[in-house]
Amino acid sequence: MKKSLSIIFFTLLYFVVNTSAFADNSDKKLFVNLISDDLDRAAMALGISNKVLSTENIKVTIFLSAQGVRWADKNIPQNSYVNGKTIPEMLQAFMKAGGQVILCKMCMNNVGGIKQSEVIDGIKFTGTLEALFADDTTVLTY
Repeated sequence: MKKSLSIIFFTLLYFVVNTSAFADNSDKKLFVNLISDDLDRAAMALGISNKVLSTENIKVTIFLSAQGVRWADKNIPQNSYVNGKTIPEMLQAFMKAGGQVILCKMCMNNVGGIKQSEVIDGIKFTGTLEALFADDTTVLTY
């Protein structure tokens, strides 16, 4: 199962990085909507986000919504991915590298039951519509 997921991930990653849509990257943006609390899906979303951010010079925003808000909770114990890091650790590294993470406040309150004080430092609560509907934005959902 993990091998199949890895093949799918790297195929998708190859497609995104090597398509002509990303040839001129000066104004391009990637908006990744992470709606799942599944470890593999979250790791794939972060993997492609980091790859695009580091190699394509494209502004990348990860939007945590629905069940995905749970990744932002400092108080929930998290399992490590095969790379030995938790998703919150990967989110922090992504932000440190220049990526932006936005959390859906409605989902945070209604789905996750998370208080703003319990959210990982650096995650924003505003700017979703601007990031989602900006010109030349590609949207992926995990």
